[in-house]
Amino acid sequence: MISTRTTAAVLTTLALAACSADSDTSTPTGTTTTTTGTGGSGGAGAGGTGTGGDIFVDTDADDDGLSDADEGRYDPGGARDTDGDGTPDYLDTDSDADGLPDAAEGSGDLDGDGLPNSVDPINNNTPAAITLTAISTTFNNPIGIDFHEPTGSVVISANYPTGAPSTFERIQQDGTHLPFSAVSGFTDEVKIATARPGNVGGFTAGELFVGNGVDGQIVRISPDGSSVQNPWVTLPGVNHGLMRGSLYVDPTGLYGGDLIVATTLGEVWRVTSGGAATQLAGIGVHLEGLTVVPNFPARFGPLAGKILAGAEAEGLLHVFDDTGLVTSLTIGVLVEDIDLVMPNENFFGVNFGTSRLLGAPAADFASIVGDIVLTQETHTGTGLYRLVWDGTSVVAQEIPLAVASQIPTQWEHVTFAAAGILEIPPPQ
Repeated sequence: MISTRTTAAVLTTLALAACSADSDTSTPTGTTTTTTGTGGSGGAGAGGTGTGGDIFVDTDADDDGLSDADEGRYDPGGARDTDGDGTPDYLDTDSDADGLPDAAEGSGDLDGDGLPNSVDPINNNTPAAITLTAISTTFNNPIGIDFHEPTGSVVISANYPTGAPSTFERIQQDGTHLPFSAVSGFTDEVKIATARPGNVGGFTAGELFVGNGVDGQIVRISPDGSSVQNPWVTLPGVNHGLMRGSLYVDPTGLYGGDLIVATTLGEVWRVTSGGAATQLAGIGVHLEGLTVVPNFPARFGPLAGKILAGAEAEGLLHVFDDTGLVTSLTIGVLVEDIDLVMPNENFFGVNFGTSRLLGAPAADFASIVGDIVLTQETHTGTGLYRLVWDGTSVVAQEIPLAVASQIPTQWEHVTFAAAGILEIPPPQ
């Protein structure tokens, strides 16, 4: 099973703006090639020639698995710097500033455009077909879902609409359901968010956040479920709406690592770990689905560094920043949920139509790691879409299903998790 700490490190890479000071000062590793020079009187240099007997050694200065020569160190016009950040590719662990490390992207060409993945920030291929599998353990009307990092498992809100006898359950690899906290009786559609490791705002990995069905109130539950602050925060004023919009703990640091909330009355707030709340916007529509886009313009275009929230009833995707509403996009999707595809994490989604979870292995999403996935509650296709910046516009591409796949009937919330449940083993 992959270390969740390793996944967290990649999440941080996806989240933070590309850093120019990323050269590796350790002893270079990786494949080393030696070539005996046969040229004139000059010392060894580009092309590997020099005075007879000189040796040219091609190293991997940034330890990313790609040789310095392949990363353009010896190009005739000077060392290649794909993203123009002042750090040449052979010293840059993310040469194209797309949020994915060169070591993870490698020298393949996923979209077949002639550019290696490590220097191609936009993957222009269409998503590969995925196989959704029905998880065989029984569920009682689940709604919300997220990854619980401390236990390497999935936590859900269940027993809709009463929330009794337990509102939250944690699902172990063998399918066993365990109550998560003593909370009971939270009604309506209970959407949840958990904190991941490395949060810069002071939240602890595994903390869970949820609304309690009271206008403007947020509940905070400790990672082991033993401590419940209800309410933890009450937004100032009245008529905010409920937290069944969505909640999301910022993993990027772009918004201070704060808890971002979107309400049923169209408000967007950020809340610090100390409970201080700041309103970012109020647009008067039911918002649902929420994420913070990593700040990589080469990959995400005008969405980079922004907060995304769906408005199912309007058919719009709203884009916010710290100043408020930036723009609204029509992308042909009635957004129910928004998630970032994490490397080596399985997909789990609540298929409310059958009161079951559907899962898919991490390998099914390998071609779109780092991209944004949208879900649509009711649909005539798969209800799953990849949101991508194609260099000109933001478009939604439907993710196809393999022939053997289960057909989703009604999506609620979905997540990516370094966890396994029965038919979907933990990612390796």
